[in-house]
Amino acid sequence: MREVEPVTGVECIVPAAGRSARMGDWKPLLPFRGATIIEAVVGVALEACERVILVTGYRAEELERVFVGEPRVSVVRSPAWETGMFCSQQQGIARVRSDRFFITPGDMPLVGAAVYRALLASGAAEAVFPVFRGMRGHPVLLSRDVGQAALREDPATGRMQDIVRRFECREVQWTDDSILRDTDTPDDYKELPP
Repeated sequence: MREVEPVTGVECIVPAAGRSARMGDWKPLLPFRGATIIEAVVGVALEACERVILVTGYRAEELERVFVGEPRVSVVRSPAWETGMFCSQQQGIARVRSDRFFITPGDMPLVGAAVYRALLASGAAEAVFPVFRGMRGHPVLLSRDVGQAALREDPATGRMQDIVRRFECREVQWTDDSILRDTDTPDDYKELPP
């Protein structure tokens, strides 16, 4: 299989700081296709992006060890990860160097690199979402302006959905439900294709 060059100057934030309470087991290191869920998510993001900013919290040291040899993965700890994903998103955004960046959760291993490329090819907008059957999914492509607005919000009460509503958004129709399928529960995990 031919390796595809990542897009220069586009980064991806992958929040993976949570405790996985609904799963009953810690999601990032669950096995998936010969690796782990988090390795699958980060690996796909690296196919399409120059750098991944992986935000950790719970069991941070374990994720740091997984990616210690990958120079294109920057691992950042969220000091208040218990407050929710927005705090983790802010930690990643604060380290973004690119004019546009992706956010994709660390529990969506079915998302392929083609989604990232389709969003990038869709043209300029402050926020670009993939959509399947009327539902917005991930990854989301955001502008620097959206990121700066997010950094001004309270980490305990801010919500990315509320911030994005203030900006011009574009939707890109996608062909399958991979963009919607996170892995929150044991049933979700069992339903992942081998």
